[in-house]
Amino acid sequence: MTVRDRTFDPLATALSALQNGSRTPVVRDDVRLMLLTGGGDPSHLRALFGDVELHTLSRLAGLFAVDDLTLARSYAKARREVAAANSELDEFAAQFDL
Repeated sequence: MTVRDRTFDPLATALSALQNGSRTPVVRDDVRLMLLTGGGDPSHLRALFGDVELHTLSRLAGLFAVDDLTLARSYAKARREVAAANSELDEFAAQFDL
């Protein structure tokens, strides 16, 4: 299989980061809820918003029909409540005065 034959899967990328950061099981719907609400298992939130790049999160949000403002609010909540930190997401959220 060549690089051209591979398809980028933002959900697989996010799930991998979450599974690497926690022993607590995580499924597709958990990721959707984290993107929508900024709530969930603290270690999952820190991994999702701290380890996954903004570009990947944006594509993932698109898969779940999560708009940019909702994504920014979810990140801001996760940062405030569980210390999820990502400089790219800080800049992104600042566009919405969050």
